[in-house]
Amino acid sequence: MEAEYAFNYLLSKRGLKVPEILGADLRSRSILFSYIAGDGLAVLLPRIAQTGQIGQREVGAAHAAGLLMAGAHHLEAALGDTKPENFIVDRGGEVTLVDLEQARENGDYSWDVAEFLYYSGHYWLPFNEALTGYVESFVRGYLEAGPARILRKAASPKYVRVFSVWTPPNILLNIRKKLLDA
Repeated sequence: MEAEYAFNYLLSKRGLKVPEILGADLRSRSILFSYIAGDGLAVLLPRIAQTGQIGQREVGAAHAAGLLMAGAHHLEAALGDTKPENFIVDRGGEVTLVDLEQARENGDYSWDVAEFLYYSGHYWLPFNEALTGYVESFVRGYLEAGPARILRKAASPKYVRVFSVWTPPNILLNIRKKLLDA
């Protein structure tokens, strides 16, 4: 609870999109956050994977997620749990980061990138233009506020190995190539 409150407060005060803290009760270890209307990226990804087409909302959301993640990293906040469902996309394409209970100061920034992209990749079987657009958009967003070395480190076999039981090998390989090219 402490980490979630602290990092939510920090990121909010620095202008990053996170839910507003409405209240907290230390005795019950509960935090009340504002409701964020929208879809988790995890809802949008299967549709993109099935159709093989990516729309402006999804491209913008991937870019915004990369920018948001790099912004948190710039503030020395490693997010810890960067699965796509923790990025809420509203109707206007704005992205809000939720679920910061695993966030840590000066943690493993490359893990955040690796988890976001390699986990996202498990929705695809063929590596197609939609996934290429999604990954490239995230990378562009990240590079607006974060260093390329974090992206390249996320291509390390130590991270790829973790997702090898979940994400098809051809997808891992192609995402890894995009990260190495950053």
